[in-house]
Amino acid sequence: AIVVQRCHETVVGGSEALAWQYAQLLSHRFAIEVLTSTASDHTRWSNALPPGCEDRDGIPIRRFPVVVGREPYWDALYQRLAGEASAIGAWREALQDEFIRFQGPYCPALEGWLRDHGDDYAAVLFCTYLYPTTYFAIRATAPRKAIFVPTLHDELPARLTVFARLYARYPQRIWLTPAERRTAARIWGFDQGEVLGMAVEHTASARAEIRDRPYLLYCGRIEAGKGCDELLRAYARLPSRGRVSLVLTGADNIGLPDSRDIEYLGFVDEQRKRALMAGAAGFVMPSRNESFSIVTLEAMAQRTPVLANGRCEVLRDHIDRSGGGFRYESEDELVGQMERLCTLDDATRKRIGTAGRDYVLANYREEHIRERLVDYVERAIAGELPLD
Repeated sequence: AIVVQRCHETVVGGSEALAWQYAQLLSHRFAIEVLTSTASDHTRWSNALPPGCEDRDGIPIRRFPVVVGREPYWDALYQRLAGEASAIGAWREALQDEFIRFQGPYCPALEGWLRDHGDDYAAVLFCTYLYPTTYFAIRATAPRKAIFVPTLHDELPARLTVFARLYARYPQRIWLTPAERRTAARIWGFDQGEVLGMAVEHTASARAEIRDRPYLLYCGRIEAGKGCDELLRAYARLPSRGRVSLVLTGADNIGLPDSRDIEYLGFVDEQRKRALMAGAAGFVMPSRNESFSIVTLEAMAQRTPVLANGRCEVLRDHIDRSGGGFRYESEDELVGQMERLCTLDDATRKRIGTAGRDYVLANYREEHIRERLVDYVERAIAGELPLD
């Protein structure tokens, strides 16, 4: 079984994409079932899909109703957490549990299913540390059967002490990057497990989309939590703004300004996304909370120079190890590096693009990740991984 907070073809999210990819990769060797909620929207976790089973590409998806979604009460709890950031360790366990439960999606029937049917599964993989679908449901699974995929990044909720106490009991862990593993050691005090990563599925070179003028590209959820507010402020200060557009795809949760220089394309299919990447003067990833950032690597695979938030350790590692772009540490640096992307000469652009593509192909090819993932799960099932 693979447990994840949402699973539907319309869902856009990093840990959701990872869970579905792992389901597909493992289905070549095992019978797989996905256990998830009936929610499709991550902002409130409302029940949107019918409970029960459906088949997607030959893989059963079993959905359980959301009993507690995200209401204004949780918003108030989050504000309290932010205001007491230096004293999180003083929060009582019950209050921390309350924060996690009311963050949503809380699905007690999923927990009950694992208690009643856990013996039906050789292993249960839990994807992402943050949500109740892992935090509460993993307790119904013995450590010898549980495989924990934290998708951790350094964010305020990760410092709730109950996470470290609970997940320390589940040592069979898959990390996506060395940087994520280092973050776990620093925040939670443990880093046992193996770094496997995620496959970059779409690496074939795309034909570049030709637009009226050069453009910088962002793909993903458009919201302040992804750094898009800083990106927009920096673009407003860009010296080349009059001749270089900012193109964005994905869900607009921020309310993009009405501007002739900012082009919002909404959701685009994979083929067009790769074409946009291939044609961009640069791909910008402003988020400081990433555990892997598949979209950054997809852009690298298209030989597109990348500009990434260096305050995110994972993104900093991708840039430093690949040579496939640049990074920044402040809004002023973001403006300067965006301008640098816009003025690269052809030889430098080609060198950077080739370095990024080579990095992706060497580390994140689908067959490479599948082989390592299947091997890890087989060893967990065989009891060959340490549990102390």
